[in-house]
Amino acid sequence: MKSIIQVLCVLSLCGGVAGSSVSAQTASGGRYFVAVDSQTSRHPEWGKVVRTLCQKYGASTMTYPKGDTDALLPKLRMLKPRYVCFVSKPECVGRELVVGAAQTLRKLDEDPFGDAIWGIVTGYDADDAMRMVSQRKPFVIRRAATSMGGEGFFKEWESGFASDEGNRNRFWTKRPGDGKPACKEVSPDPAKALAEAFNQIPVDYWCTSGHARERNWQIVFNQDAGFVVHKDGALLARDSTGASFPFRSPNPKVYVAAGNCLIGHIDKRDCMTTAWIHSGGVDQMVGYTVVTFYGFMGWGTKGLFESGRFSLAESFFLNNQILLWKLGRKNPALLAKSVDAKGEFSPKAMIAALRGSIRSQDELGLFWDRDTVAFYGDPAWRVACPEERRDIETVVKGNKITLRFLRGKTFPDSLDHKDMRPVGVFLPSPPPAGSQIAAFDTGKPVDGAVVTESFALLPLTGRHEKGEELNFKIEKK
Repeated sequence: MKSIIQVLCVLSLCGGVAGSSVSAQTASGGRYFVAVDSQTSRHPEWGKVVRTLCQKYGASTMTYPKGDTDALLPKLRMLKPRYVCFVSKPECVGRELVVGAAQTLRKLDEDPFGDAIWGIVTGYDADDAMRMVSQRKPFVIRRAATSMGGEGFFKEWESGFASDEGNRNRFWTKRPGDGKPACKEVSPDPAKALAEAFNQIPVDYWCTSGHARERNWQIVFNQDAGFVVHKDGALLARDSTGASFPFRSPNPKVYVAAGNCLIGHIDKRDCMTTAWIHSGGVDQMVGYTVVTFYGFMGWGTKGLFESGRFSLAESFFLNNQILLWKLGRKNPALLAKSVDAKGEFSPKAMIAALRGSIRSQDELGLFWDRDTVAFYGDPAWRVACPEERRDIETVVKGNKITLRFLRGKTFPDSLDHKDMRPVGVFLPSPPPAGSQIAAFDTGKPVDGAVVTESFALLPLTGRHEKGEELNFKIEKK
């Protein structure tokens, strides 16, 4: 318990911790479900958003009492959708909806894993939400920006820019056609350069770390060296002298706030999330609704997404399933436990509510991240990094799963190692109930493997070289 107390002591600092899958099935024929809370449903402009999604995907829809996502369960259990989209005006989102969505969508069947890829469509106003749901063409990320800059960041991106959260006077840019990024000195801090870059250099992907809250993001970690703030739905960069620099970046992009506290928490209409959507062009976003000290959902989603094997929505969903897999190996009793989404959401309150069930810092961190990270956007809109980034290719044919290593890769030798992450594979159709994963040649069950209606998790150990192929089968126990 000592390590848990130590974690609680640092939570006043709101900073972060420093293959191709079977593509998600086309969302049609009842595979997409739209949930709209009772308050949002009263507003005609938000009703247009719901109708657009229903027309786009041939989706089913249902209105539920605000704050009671479990009211959706009878219909969800009947339809078994691949995707669930919650449409809510910003005043109806909050942490409560994020936690409720995560918890409800594990209850469609008996296993402890998630049963649908989900997202929340919202915005500063209904026009933002309409823009989000109107995206149709698959989007491949080619241009990127980050707060964790350095020359190495740009190796796999065509263009972009970067501040450096460890150096207040350094800023990187790479314009289309540049062979290498250029580094320039900025003073007194990166705020003005960041605003100018967002105004002038279109990017598809934005990822950040460092201290943040619902009202601001600190550009340089733990220094008074500029902030990004918001006002009336618009983003502003404010430097350390107090000068402000408006920026607007309307081109479509996704945002992974991998290591930021609270930036994904929509506590009222005008906040950082809605400003990024409204004036920052963000159509999908992953962000914490709480302080972050463990970082599994943020950094893990970023890693899966940048692997080139999954869309951003798939990465978010699958990383959460890997979290549940790890939590179940560490403390299976925690899989069945939950905390009240309407109550106090602090580690201290969580530990008290669970009455001694949490025994280590890892268990606390995994449980803390499990339900508190938001995905904003249409979960079926496919946004992915280039496939040439993949290290593993996965192919599913019938009951056979094939993994081909496109690069050498080493896995921990123990399934309980802190860095163990099983390989995720989406399944094109549900396997027979009660199935297991076995080695294709020997028929021996794979230790620790999971197979559900929509995905499989394959724990691997040891070194696997480029060109190596592993074959598995899904079979009845």
